[in-house]
Amino acid sequence: MGPVSLKVNDNEILVMIGPTGSGKTTVLNVISGLVKPDCGSIVVDGIDITALPIESRRIGYTFQNPTLFPHLNVVKNIFFGVAKKRSGKNEIEVEIKKLLDDLGISHLTNRRIQGLSGGEMQKVSLARMLVTKPKIILMDEPFSHLDIPTKRKLRLELRRVLRRQAVPTIYVTHFEDDVYSLADSVSLLQNGMIKYTDRLESMLIRRQNNNPTFGFLSNTLSSIQGNYLEGNVINSKGGLTTFNVGSHLLEALGDYSVGSKIGILVRPEDIILSREVVKTSARNLVKAKVAEITSYDVGIVDVHMIVDAFHITSRITEEARADISISQGDDIYAIFKASSPQVVREE
Repeated sequence: MGPVSLKVNDNEILVMIGPTGSGKTTVLNVISGLVKPDCGSIVVDGIDITALPIESRRIGYTFQNPTLFPHLNVVKNIFFGVAKKRSGKNEIEVEIKKLLDDLGISHLTNRRIQGLSGGEMQKVSLARMLVTKPKIILMDEPFSHLDIPTKRKLRLELRRVLRRQAVPTIYVTHFEDDVYSLADSVSLLQNGMIKYTDRLESMLIRRQNNNPTFGFLSNTLSSIQGNYLEGNVINSKGGLTTFNVGSHLLEALGDYSVGSKIGILVRPEDIILSREVVKTSARNLVKAKVAEITSYDVGIVDVHMIVDAFHITSRITEEARADISISQGDDIYAIFKASSPQVVREE
């Protein structure tokens, strides 16, 4: 690996992305003490821990596959991780109960590991790590083996729990949804060197402005195809939530707290285009200006649009583009159903 310079602040989740073999896991292993660096220092709270043994570093590490003891129940698995490191059994039991409540698995307290789902096992692994009160949290693609609905739910819960813990966290991933759901900052690793680190907000600006840096990020992530938008919830009732993005009101399915900020992803394929306002069951309609059109050899077209305070992209066929005769600079209506937005963040 080349020289790596990385800083993570308190109460910050840094999501590290990069191609397979770029060195992401190696960076985590060096920080944790599993791999010794050739040079340089690892500093936590102003203290150099580079030469400290693993057990003295107070670093929590979760992996793709949870390593739990099959002969112990949930609470004993969690207690095992801290029993030899801390005194005060009653205090630890109270903390474990609170973690189980926060993670929504208090009903699993006495369950054996064999009967748990993949998502439940990952939560138990997370609780076992958090109860040790780590100074730093390292996470190496912990959701990669889970099904999509479980991933979506766990991402929302994980960010909420990590924000409450306020511990610096580095999360390694290949997936776009992880970036939008979890990141405060994003770091791009290539060939063992960090090519880019910035706040998520700055990354989004680069994406909207077609900055070359974001083009490189797009090639790194598994699927950089979603339209990511953030807005404040102004009404939520009966499974339908209204939120504002700039001067526009949009709707999504689900109940979320009024006043909270949510982040959504909308697939380009779910956005249809029209020259005129049309009668439709779709609840989201915004007027946009076509900024750029990208054509692909397979007869697919991406129409990039500016809508007031945000940018969105619709993916349509070349035939559909010809039917409504879309050109750069045209005014157009972008339409999508309330069921299209996937809420990936709430805070």
